[in-house]
Amino acid sequence: MDTSTAETSAANTSAADTAAADTAQTGLRERKKRETRTRIADTALRLFKERGFDQTTVADVAAAADVSVKTVFNYFPAKEDLFFDRADEIEQTWLDAVADRGPGEPVLAGLRRRVLSRFADHPNGPGVDFRRVLAGSTHLQARGQQMWASHEDAIAGALAGQLGADADDPTARVLAHQVLSIHPMMLRMVEIWTEQGEPPGRVRDRALQMIGRAFDILEQGMGQGPGKVVSDDG
Repeated sequence: MDTSTAETSAANTSAADTAAADTAQTGLRERKKRETRTRIADTALRLFKERGFDQTTVADVAAAADVSVKTVFNYFPAKEDLFFDRADEIEQTWLDAVADRGPGEPVLAGLRRRVLSRFADHPNGPGVDFRRVLAGSTHLQARGQQMWASHEDAIAGALAGQLGADADDPTARVLAHQVLSIHPMMLRMVEIWTEQGEPPGRVRDRALQMIGRAFDILEQGMGQGPGKVVSDDG
């Protein structure tokens, strides 16, 4: 190997090493950001459970998480976002569910699977502490309604694409609203059955049965408009 070739090889190796180091450094920074965000959110939820949402300040959260108030707001633009810290992630799971549809399957097949799996894994829904904090704050309830509306808009848009529906066709909007309404309905029914003394296994089975029936009603009531795209064979 002559001198120029050796120098070129060394330069290429050095550049590759530098690029690898930069990538590793970027990955480390992103991991630390995720860890900081999670620590802040977990700390906030703990304080909200202990004191209540309205009684806890952002400064309280920052002090308990050992960060500055500015850092908290860098990750969470509003105090309510500390409580609903997974809103974007949850919305994406809804969109993924709409897309999770095999050839010949009904347009709601992926959404059915998502809701069924949600209650199969956690038949009682969100934890009691989470619901108690939510019930204790009108600010959180208002933010929750806004978040739910955002989810509905996103699901309606995705369903409209699946259905090939026109912009003024209400089918996708109606379906999105009804699919989202299944969740609070089931939380209420699970609470009722539990209060009636039903064993957990029975509560779970009844919840899954009712969810399946709810989707059956939605699919069978879609008619033959854009709803004819209930399946690829329909």
